Amino acid sequence: MAIKGKKRTRPRGPALPPRPSVTARKTPLPMRKNVKRGLVIVLSVLSLLGGLRVWQNVSRSDAVRTFNVKLRNAQLPLITHLDPNNPVNLSAAVDQFTKGQMQAKDFMALATQWETDFRTAVENVKKLKAPNPIANEAKVLMADGLDGYVGLARLYNLAGQMKQLADATKDAKTKGELNNKVQVILQHASEWKSRADSIYTVGSTKFDDLKDRYGVEKKIQQQQQTSGG
Repeated sequence: MAIKGKKRTRPRGPALPPRPSVTARKTPLPMRKNVKRGLVIVLSVLSLLGGLRVWQNVSRSDAVRTFNVKLRNAQLPLITHLDPNNPVNLSAAVDQFTKGQMQAKDFMALATQWETDFRTAVENVKKLKAPNPIANEAKVLMADGLDGYVGLARLYNLAGQMKQLADATKDAKTKGELNNKVQVILQHASEWKSRADSIYTVGSTKFDDLKDRYGVEKKIQQQQQTSGG
C-alpha cells in the first residue's frame, strides 16, 4: 500500500556556469584618435627641431668661415713680411744682418716698418668680433702672439742701433764689446720670437680645430673646385 504525502524527488543536473559579462572592445592604442593626433604633433615638432638644428649648424659654419677670411685679412700686414717669396722677408733680412751682409741703417729701417705693420695686424685682429667663445679665445691668443712680434721688431731695431754704434767706433775694444752686445740682443730676439710663435700656435691650433668641427676647409676646397671648374 503506498504512503500518501511523499513524492519521489528528481535528481538535479549539473549547475550552469555563470553567464559571461560582455564588455565593449577597446580600440588598440596606436589606432586611437588622440594617440594618432599626438604622434602627428610629436613628429612635426621633431621635424621642425631637426631642420632648425641643420640650419643652426650651417649658420655657425658660415659664421666661422667668414671669420676665418677676416682673420687672415687682418694679419696680412704681418704675413707679407713672413712670406718666403718676399726677397726681404723677416727671416732673410735677419740672416743677412747677422752675417754682415746688410748695413745697420737698412736693417733698422726694416725693423721700423715691421713694428708699424705688426702693430697694425694686432689692432686689426683685436677689432674682430668672434662668432663664438672658442673663436674668441683663439683670437685673443693669436693677438698676443702677434703682439710678441711687435716686441721682436723693437729688439731688431735695437740690434741695428747697437751695430751702427759699433761700425762708427774706431776703438777696437769698444767695437768688439758693442758687436758682442749685438749678438746678445739677437739671441734675446730669437728667444722672444720662439715665445711669440708658441702663443700664436696655441691660438691658431684652437681655431683650426674649430674649423675642422664645422668643415670650413672642406667647404673652401669645394668652392675653389667649383670656381676652378
